[in-house]
Amino acid sequence: MSLTEKHLLVIDDNTVNIELLLDLLDEYGFENVHGINDSREVLGHCQLQMPDLLLLDIRMPYLDGYAVIEQLSAHFEEQMPPIIVLTAQIDDATRQRALALGVRDFITKPFKQDEVLQRIRNTLNIEHRYQIRDKQVDTLEMTVAKRTQELDSQSRTDSITQLPNRRGLNQALQAAALQASGTGVLFIALDKLDDVVRLHGYQVADQLLRHISQQLRQQLSADCLLGLWGGSEHLIITPTADSAKLTQLAEQLLSCFEQDQALDELLLPLSARIGISGETGHFETERLVHMAALALPPQGSLRIQCYTPAIEEKQRHQLHIQQAIRGATERGEMSLAFQPKLSLADHKIIGAEALLRWHHPELGLISPGEFIPLAEASGDILAIGDWVLTEAMRYINLWRAQGLLNDDFHIAVNVAARQLTRKDFAQQLLARLEEQQIPQRFFALEVTESGLMSDMDHARQQLAQLAQMNIAVAIDDFGTGQSSLAYIKTLPFSTLKIDRAFVMDLETSAIDRQLAQTITQLAHSVGCDVVAEGIENSAQAAYLSSIGCEAAQGYFYARPLPAEAFVTWCSEWQPLLSTSPREAVNGS
Repeated sequence: MSLTEKHLLVIDDNTVNIELLLDLLDEYGFENVHGINDSREVLGHCQLQMPDLLLLDIRMPYLDGYAVIEQLSAHFEEQMPPIIVLTAQIDDATRQRALALGVRDFITKPFKQDEVLQRIRNTLNIEHRYQIRDKQVDTLEMTVAKRTQELDSQSRTDSITQLPNRRGLNQALQAAALQASGTGVLFIALDKLDDVVRLHGYQVADQLLRHISQQLRQQLSADCLLGLWGGSEHLIITPTADSAKLTQLAEQLLSCFEQDQALDELLLPLSARIGISGETGHFETERLVHMAALALPPQGSLRIQCYTPAIEEKQRHQLHIQQAIRGATERGEMSLAFQPKLSLADHKIIGAEALLRWHHPELGLISPGEFIPLAEASGDILAIGDWVLTEAMRYINLWRAQGLLNDDFHIAVNVAARQLTRKDFAQQLLARLEEQQIPQRFFALEVTESGLMSDMDHARQQLAQLAQMNIAVAIDDFGTGQSSLAYIKTLPFSTLKIDRAFVMDLETSAIDRQLAQTITQLAHSVGCDVVAEGIENSAQAAYLSSIGCEAAQGYFYARPLPAEAFVTWCSEWQPLLSTSPREAVNGS
């Protein structure tokens, strides 16, 4: 808009002055000029059509110029148009009062044509710049507000799946907590996604994540919110805390994982586990999610589990144990127990298995089956394993000095997978035996199948070094893990141990008798001897002896014993009378 198109309003009680200004402005092309000689009409005119500039007389009846300015200021505030005062008196008091009210300029009477036009143009130009600036500011504010809104939305959205992220989910949970009308949470952990990353890369994994997110969303009603809690963890917020309904929904969601995921030309395996929690009233958002995460079943067990206080108590107990493990050997809380090994041919003592025991001052006796997996997971098994080796060697030297060990007696020590994967394990073990001056025949190792399979190549290297120095190695729990005939062929070991799972039902199960015989024959075919563990009666011992099993251990002979009790037991042991295998197993 050009200056001549601006709307000008002349206010003067003298109509002659109004006419003079209107004529002057018309002569110079101003097309939108109006005049008012009654100051009481100014507000109404401005409400109908806001002028771009007011030319205002100060001395007027009814409302003088000051009163008009105050009236317009009160009504329009910052939107009030600029004002040029028309006055015959330019004394300091008039000027100061007018400027204090925001007047932009002054035009003196009688009017000077060039001065009037220049002052009007100056004021309109300045106001035009202000308007442009204000529009730019408004545009900038709108842009910033829009961008801020976009950034806020992005901060609440996962970039890969476009689902709400943890921040967005937390906001939704906070809103649900305020309603206090019942809220359920399903915590979904995706398994095997890491395998997809390793085999196919992150791009395919991201596509798979988007694909499964769409599959899950299709299973949900509109009042459920699906979001991404972590890299492979989804969270679903539902408007119900009913455990039966939540379990039903979880089962419905698991149907998405019944088949491999079809992605382009790939079929990708993916599985899931779901933990469930719910609250009927107000809740703490972090606590509700934590409850669902606690309920998440471990891999290889259930696929769906609802939170209960017992689950949390169990996990807190495990955490307490895991924290207490560190330093347990230094505090004297751990000890070794020894379970005798006997020859099935003549029932003479040929050795013992050193078994770790932990007696905590508050928790009491803790089962190795409970604390050893936790120690392996935390890495504390390395320090504990070193302590076990030291203790076993100490007892070997002690009993040798006391004349309790003959050349056929050995102590077998269990070695964890993480110990076996240490590059210097064999070298360090051999160095310690040499330092303690312990002949290799007095010392043996037992490793589990799972320990071997975790890093077969490295295990082979470590065991080969030990075999070269005639350290006997037994494969423990044979047949209960990921058994492979390949490792029997290639690994240097001297003994297979038949797990108690194949021994306990020998009297009643023909299948277990056949399996025990097969394992024994297999061991003999590769030049190994066999030890059966978990023997509880003479019938089991007799059958195992009949199939060629060389050695045995179990409660039938002795439970694991503290060191002093073990020595006493050895001194008092009398070989048992043999029983025919047929009579023992068949009872006839």
